[in-house]
Amino acid sequence: METGGDECRRLTRPSQLRALLARHGIRLRQGLGQHFLVDGNVLSHIVAAAREPGVKRAVEIGAGVGTLTCALAPHLERLWAVELDPRLIPLLRQTVAPWPQVEVIQGDFLALPLSRFGEGLLLVGNLPYRITGPVLLKLIREREWVDWGVFLTQLEVAEKLAAPPGPQASRLGLHIRAYYQLEFLRRVPRTVFFPRPEVDSALLRLRRLPVPRISSPPEAFEATLKLVFSGRRKTLRGLLRDSLPRGGAAELLEGLGLDPQLRGEALDIPALDRLAQALREQGVV
Repeated sequence: METGGDECRRLTRPSQLRALLARHGIRLRQGLGQHFLVDGNVLSHIVAAAREPGVKRAVEIGAGVGTLTCALAPHLERLWAVELDPRLIPLLRQTVAPWPQVEVIQGDFLALPLSRFGEGLLLVGNLPYRITGPVLLKLIREREWVDWGVFLTQLEVAEKLAAPPGPQASRLGLHIRAYYQLEFLRRVPRTVFFPRPEVDSALLRLRRLPVPRISSPPEAFEATLKLVFSGRRKTLRGLLRDSLPRGGAAELLEGLGLDPQLRGEALDIPALDRLAQALREQGVV
C-alpha cells in the first residue's frame, strides 16, 4: 500500500505527475498559473521555512494536486488546502487522505475571510503569478489573523518586494514591510516546475512584527503609498501640489524634513509614516 510519504515523492516526479494528470483527463491551464513543483529538495526548503515554533495552523493557497500539502501535513494540527480548479479536487483529496487534519476547500482564496481559520495562521503556497499582489495585499489587510507567510513567487516580484528605497522599490514591498519582516530565502529555477514557466521564482518568508514599523493609521499609510507611487517620475512637491493649497506642499514637506524634489520611491518607511500622519491631519488621505 502506498504511504503518504510515497505519494509526496511520486508527485515530485514529472513523468508520474504527467501520467497522473493524463489518466484523469486534466490539461493544465496557463491562465490559472498552474506550474507544479516537481523537486524534492525545493519542497524540503519550503517545509523547513514553514516549520517555525508555535505554527500549528496553516492555509495553503493553490494546493493543486497536493504536493506541498502532504509534505506540510505531518507538521501541523490543522491545514486548509484551498484550490480554485474543481478538476483537481478529486486528486487533491486522494493525496491528503492519510491526514485527517487536512481540509480541502474548493474556492477562491481571495474571497475567503481569514477570520474563519482563527489566529496565528501561516499562509503558504506556490503563488500563481497573476494573483501574487492580491494575495499579499489580503495578507496585509487581514494581518491580525496571520503570523507567518511562506511563498514561492516570481523572482522579479520577489526582488522588488525586498528592494530598499530607490528606483527598484515597490509600493507593495514597503506596505508589507510596515507590518512584517521579509526574508528573501533563495532563488528557485524554472526547471523545478511542471510545466516549466518562462521565469525563475524565489522563496520568501514573512514574519509579523511584534509592533508595526508605523504609527499612522493603516488606511492613511496605504493611501499615502498609493499617492507617492502614482507618478514615479514626479517629485513629492509635484505629487502633492494638487492636494494642498498653493505653496502648501513645499511647506508641509520642509516641516517634515523631506526634500520636495525627492521622488516617492526614495522614501523609507519612517519618512512615509511621517508623511502619512501629516497628510491625514491635512485631510488629504
